[in-house]
Amino acid sequence: MRHLGERNSESPLSYKRSRTNVELENLLRQLGLALEASGIGIWQHNIAKNQTRWDEQLKAIYGVPKAPLDVIWLDSIHPDDLAPTNAIFLRAIETKSDYASEFRIIRPDGAIRYLRSRARYFVDAAGDPCFVGAEWDVTDDVLLNKELERSRAEARLAADHDHLTGLLNRRSFDFALSELARQESDKVTLLHIDVDHFKEINDRFGHAVGDLVLRHVSKILLEAISAGDVAARLGGDEFAVLIPKDECDKTNAVLDHIQTSLEKPIPVGDQTLMVCCSIGVASAMSADLARLLSQSDLALYHAKRNGRNRAEIFSDEVASTLASERQLAQDLRSGLALGQIRPFYQVQVDAKSFRVNGVEALARWHHPTRGILAPADFLSLASYNGLVAELDDVILTAVLADMKSSASLLDGIRVSVNLSADRLDDPELVTKLGSYDIPPGRLSFELIETIFLDSLSDHVRQNIQAIKSFGIDIEIDDLGSGHASLLGLLELRPDRVKIDRQLVMPILQSVPSRRLVSSLVDIARALDMEVIAEGVETIDHAKVLADLGVHTLQGYAFGRPQSLADLTVRLEREALDARQVNRAG
Repeated sequence: MRHLGERNSESPLSYKRSRTNVELENLLRQLGLALEASGIGIWQHNIAKNQTRWDEQLKAIYGVPKAPLDVIWLDSIHPDDLAPTNAIFLRAIETKSDYASEFRIIRPDGAIRYLRSRARYFVDAAGDPCFVGAEWDVTDDVLLNKELERSRAEARLAADHDHLTGLLNRRSFDFALSELARQESDKVTLLHIDVDHFKEINDRFGHAVGDLVLRHVSKILLEAISAGDVAARLGGDEFAVLIPKDECDKTNAVLDHIQTSLEKPIPVGDQTLMVCCSIGVASAMSADLARLLSQSDLALYHAKRNGRNRAEIFSDEVASTLASERQLAQDLRSGLALGQIRPFYQVQVDAKSFRVNGVEALARWHHPTRGILAPADFLSLASYNGLVAELDDVILTAVLADMKSSASLLDGIRVSVNLSADRLDDPELVTKLGSYDIPPGRLSFELIETIFLDSLSDHVRQNIQAIKSFGIDIEIDDLGSGHASLLGLLELRPDRVKIDRQLVMPILQSVPSRRLVSSLVDIARALDMEVIAEGVETIDHAKVLADLGVHTLQGYAFGRPQSLADLTVRLEREALDARQVNRAG
């Protein structure tokens, strides 16, 4: 037992060394715990002896019970990473520099792990060159980064591409166009593509089929182009194909592929659907890309005006024609506002007595420089420019005013007014009709047969019922042109039908034509519908049609369309003749 004041027999140097060893052991223990907590494994490689030493943590990382001096590192590396990883290590040996690398290993259990390795070059006490390094598992970080990169790629894809078709979107198309504009002397061709009657497809079959059509067109465009070309959906049913460094044969090949592929119908339930497209084509040097857009748009407009389902190439002649048409469209807008559009009236007569029993109101445009224009000169222009509903309004307003001003002469005479498909589908139709003073039983709306595709939408049905509730009759025009089905007639129950002039014209020479007209009359009678025949050119036509049971006749044999003033003169004369006959009787 040591007494108070007794000196420690241990020397100061021995005591200091003992304390240093304890501190070193503590430090090593703390370092080991830190390495274990961090998952970092330590290794040392003697280059001269080609021997390695791994700590227990590194053995756990590799999953191998490695002997102290075994060299199995290269045996564990993934085959795809072996050559580049070994090359990095050999270069560090050669240059006697620090070593850094990332690679995959395959553990004995088959698991693939991503490792990061760092080492420092040094020479040991024996003079041997060595590396001492650390390795740690970064698999979770690598996979997370891959997932983030994949998410970023998907986000970029979503930002640059149309979600429905997978084509580039308008923003990406504009960027591609601007990139081409920076180049010089390259000829660029733009195909501006629009799906024909896409609204009707959506209305008839639903938006799911509309989406199917858009994907169908997109697939065709992708198949038609080659590397370096651009296919994009600009919006709605509008597409574009951009061909840089174009040659004529290439454009022709792309057009041919698109048009040939579109000739194949696509299945829609138990039916098939033909998809048609109008295409405008324009070419320019890359510096003129702004003009290229406007020219392809003009060419597309020309394709639609020429009947759709076709490709038109921009030219100076096309530009001149379209400039004239656009001026005419502007004139039409002004004409509608200034009251230049007025109804002319073509009489309809009783098939037996030839007395006027109705008139059809037909639009005539009193153009300030071109004279009086018939609908054939401006109706398609009005349709393309969205003016048909306004045209219908103008004519209906004028007809009602004429009926009021000539009420005594038009008493007992039915007035029919054409109603367009756009108007019949107008959600505001009922409200607009309510704003008119419509005399019940005096007015008839004539609907073109092509409005009815075998089935009516609920909205159109509601509008038709509303029309009838106002005391307005319903007529079907152009019966026999091939669109209205018997089921459609049963559902609609029009008050009268009008047999198409193309069936009426040949009845004097063609027995089959007479039989067909007779059959249509029988069907109409069975459904309690009156029958009007239009295109009656001669009295001989009139007699045959009367014998077949037609109720009312309309055509040049009884009068051409005329102004209200001329119609008034005619009706006054007929009224006078009738009074004279009555007096004579």
